[in-house]
Amino acid sequence: MPYPTLSQRFVIPDLPTADELLPYLRQIDTNRWYSNFGPLVGAFEHDFMTAMAQAHGGKRGSNTCLTTTSGTHALSIGLRLMGIGPGKRVLVPAVTFPACPLAVENLGAEALLADIDPKAFVLTPEIAFQIVQKVKIDAVMPVALYGIPLPAQKWDDFIEKTGIPVIIDAAAAIESQKYPKKALVAHSLHALKPFGIGEGGLLVVPDQETKIRARKITNFGMEDRISYQSGENAKMSEYHAAVALVQLQRWPSIKARRKHVFETYLKALAPLDGQLEAHKKLEETVVSCLMVSIKNNDAQTFMQELIAQNVPAHRTYLPPLYRHPHFAKLTVVGAQGQQSKSENIVLKAKKMDGAEAMNAHVFGLPFHAFLPDEDIAHYVNIVARTLNA
Repeated sequence: MPYPTLSQRFVIPDLPTADELLPYLRQIDTNRWYSNFGPLVGAFEHDFMTAMAQAHGGKRGSNTCLTTTSGTHALSIGLRLMGIGPGKRVLVPAVTFPACPLAVENLGAEALLADIDPKAFVLTPEIAFQIVQKVKIDAVMPVALYGIPLPAQKWDDFIEKTGIPVIIDAAAAIESQKYPKKALVAHSLHALKPFGIGEGGLLVVPDQETKIRARKITNFGMEDRISYQSGENAKMSEYHAAVALVQLQRWPSIKARRKHVFETYLKALAPLDGQLEAHKKLEETVVSCLMVSIKNNDAQTFMQELIAQNVPAHRTYLPPLYRHPHFAKLTVVGAQGQQSKSENIVLKAKKMDGAEAMNAHVFGLPFHAFLPDEDIAHYVNIVARTLNA
């Protein structure tokens, strides 16, 4: 099967060139240290938290981070820290990437798919609080969908009120997501994320003691080469850390390119206001992908009409997970705590008003840092023409 051309792709990575990487690769050659918590990994973890503290307007607090091989590993390590395993139940939004329930499933625990707020696109603390009053839940995994940040203080308040631990999947929300004092935060560094390094993840934790516990899990549960607990092999290599260090240097230019593309889109889409609109909170993010809501059309049909006209539209994170064959067996929980364990999708959908509203009205337009202004104008002209057809 041939690879799609650049014009056929709705997203393109923004990663360093070979020349930008070369000084760090030479450091690896000199150090002869390639994995297992090397000096480049340590430098990136330190520099990342320093950069985020500056971006969030303050000095570094007690929060710290550790690197992992993927965002999925960051989730699973966080879940392990919270004691999740067989017999435990984790509340996961129904609209997200499969990595979320799979991280739960791979630990032998049960994922329950929660409804979302269709205006916010996310599982809110308010919905989660309603659910946990009626359903036994051992942990909650809200998701900063499309990089839209979640309210850190409100999720800390949720933990305070319920005693239920929280791990925020902020896969694409680097910098836009502020860090709670109690909840854990996982990031993905996959190539397609705004801060991509090829493959990798970050787990932000409240303190150094938690980081030490987490790091042991990433290295087979070992301490001084003796395994004391269950663990994984989830260590970031020095090569990936080299890319990450360059990306920290490139981050201002990455943000500037993405901001320009987003603002150009907003200007082009302005005449369609009332028919089509981008999520308001995307303005608070380093935009990962441009998801828009269509008022009076079926999003799936409309997207196919655009694709037929060579617009690489998409439906990232849609349809909801209970519509995926593998997850059809999972229990869904509505915003008021009403459950459905039926494998009948129609019956499940009746409990999930928010997720179904997103499924009906949301689709994505092509978005990446290298998208020319003229391509944006061309795509939006086709969208407008199709809306009026």
